[in-house]
Amino acid sequence: MRGNDQVYRLIFLFYEEMPASSEIEHAISLLPIASNVFFARLDDHSCQASMWTRNPTGRLPTGRLALEYPTDDIPWETCERLAVQLCAEAHWCLGTSPIPLALAPGKQFTGTLQLCCFQRAEGLSDEALEHIWFHEHTQIAIATQNTEGYRQNRVLCSSHDPLDGIVEEVFPLEAANSLTAFFADGHDEEKMMHHIHLLTQSSERVLDLAQSSVIHLTDKRLR
Repeated sequence: MRGNDQVYRLIFLFYEEMPASSEIEHAISLLPIASNVFFARLDDHSCQASMWTRNPTGRLPTGRLALEYPTDDIPWETCERLAVQLCAEAHWCLGTSPIPLALAPGKQFTGTLQLCCFQRAEGLSDEALEHIWFHEHTQIAIATQNTEGYRQNRVLCSSHDPLDGIVEEVFPLEAANSLTAFFADGHDEEKMMHHIHLLTQSSERVLDLAQSSVIHLTDKRLR
């Protein structure tokens, strides 16, 4: 299944102690009704993919709450207040879903969610970032990785330290600690290296690798 209709996503990133489930539900109740709600956290399951962790900035999220909306009508002051209450950072994003994640409400994904938070490559305007990332890079990312779900989020505003983009990709559990399984090439190491080269080359057109954090989390669809 493929889809690239644009939506808006409110993403809370957690860096400290994770809020309780009741606090998450209370925060959701104070916001407009979202069409989809996902909650992800670092746990024993996601730690199986710890080999993919990158933390060059020293700021690595350990959780993520994502709410999806069809329009940009959002009470941003409420979002900022909730971010403080949840000890989180709020990011309002323009998003796409080149590969929507087929996950029913209440279900947890059996693999892992790769969350990448990045700053754009030097010199990119908002328009260039969106065009290269949403259009030119997308097919390369899909073709070179064993991705089962792919969501792109260009950050429009942030409650704390700003980001330019948040990438959400989900991978099967066999890719958690296997280069060949991750890069969608079976046991062909030559093809794997070719995929890594293509992906790195394309990614560097979009983001600054020295300012890009990567962590794998366990993702669950709440609604």
